[in-house]
Amino acid sequence: MAKQRRLADTTCDDVTDHQRQRGFLVRSALALVSTSFLTSGLGFIYWAVSARLFPPSNLGEAATAIAAMNLIAPLTTLGFGTLLLAELPAMRARRAELVSTAAAVSGAVGGALALICAMVLPSEFLGLPGVGHDGTATLLFAAGVAAQGVGLLLDSALLSVAGGGPQLWRNATLAVVKLVLLVAFALTLSQHGSLSIYASWFLANVVSIVMITIWLARKRQVTLRQMWPTRSALQGLRYVAAQHHALNLALQVPYFAMPIVANVILGSEQAGYLYSTWSVAGFVFVLPIALSTALFASGARDTSTFVTELRFTLRYSLAACFAANLVILPLGGVVLHVFGSAYANNGRATLVLLCLAGFGLIVKDHHVTIARITGRVGREALLLWALTACELVAASVGASLNGLTGLGQGWLLAVVLEALVLGPLVLRAYLGRIEPPVRRSWPMPLRGSRIRQGIG
Repeated sequence: MAKQRRLADTTCDDVTDHQRQRGFLVRSALALVSTSFLTSGLGFIYWAVSARLFPPSNLGEAATAIAAMNLIAPLTTLGFGTLLLAELPAMRARRAELVSTAAAVSGAVGGALALICAMVLPSEFLGLPGVGHDGTATLLFAAGVAAQGVGLLLDSALLSVAGGGPQLWRNATLAVVKLVLLVAFALTLSQHGSLSIYASWFLANVVSIVMITIWLARKRQVTLRQMWPTRSALQGLRYVAAQHHALNLALQVPYFAMPIVANVILGSEQAGYLYSTWSVAGFVFVLPIALSTALFASGARDTSTFVTELRFTLRYSLAACFAANLVILPLGGVVLHVFGSAYANNGRATLVLLCLAGFGLIVKDHHVTIARITGRVGREALLLWALTACELVAASVGASLNGLTGLGQGWLLAVVLEALVLGPLVLRAYLGRIEPPVRRSWPMPLRGSRIRQGIG
């Protein structure tokens, strides 16, 4: 009887642990989805208010500068964001030191890269008048890029150690503060035009970072000394961070490059139609991306339930994509009419193709998550770069042959090819035909003796 009681207690403990881990995954995914919709909704209000308070020329300059900031900032995280997601849960000490060191490096690289872009690129590419020539505009642009990069890195750290809730609050703080600052600057510094709009974004980023850092330090009882950056904090991790960075870029390049492909091959008008369809299609990908990201964060915390959670996220991702496509097929043209009748007439077929590609992207995202959890990041980066090249070539050939619809057809075919290449591993994981990855211990061995543990 005593043996049976111990066995029953152990089983109950396992069930409780699984439920707790599943709860972390679901809460993280919901927080990521909420963050996306919150920032999108408040972002729409932000730009609507900007349009009321500033001339169109100022709005265009600021929008270009913020787009450039959002394009450069992910490059400056150097893979530390996903590295923190993978490493922090296994650490028992020096977490704050690692986060602050990674943030300091990311901020410094972001500022330096922004300054180089300001000196090399024409001001039209960066939006702000005088950037590259005027000291104030140049430094403001560089500071904005640095703060954005640090914010992205901090979001990954928050998701890793505290779930998606703190990340949601940081982004909510950012959205609200930048709106308040926008109105304040319009009333007091309107003569500075686009610089005022950009400054509201930069300062709001700083406020949100400082507030969440103070909150987290108090909650975790972390002292200032423990948060001080050190060179030793990144020892043995730089190479792994570089692998994560290469993989991140391989994932991001198609989203940034596709509008450029349309602009080069089809012209700016068709590129505008693509941008509108791309924006609408992005809503189809929100939940699947959130689920795969939450799966990575949860798997980094506890790998014992990884296969079970992968089944959960894969099912719900496919179901969400299927439901979204059922809505897009009959109503896609209606949604695009919000942009104008020309957008609906030219982009409806392309929108359907982009949304159908979401099924293949789900396979890709889960394959990448498996690679990250099992420590095969470098190999995955090489594979993803080859597939990314196929995406761009297929989209370019399709655009040359059949315009905007051909671009969508070419990209969809490339994504189908990716699913055929990446699908077998994901299917084996779903069927439970792979061993669950082994959770790593901290501190990790230094580079050169680093032990990779996981599937296979």
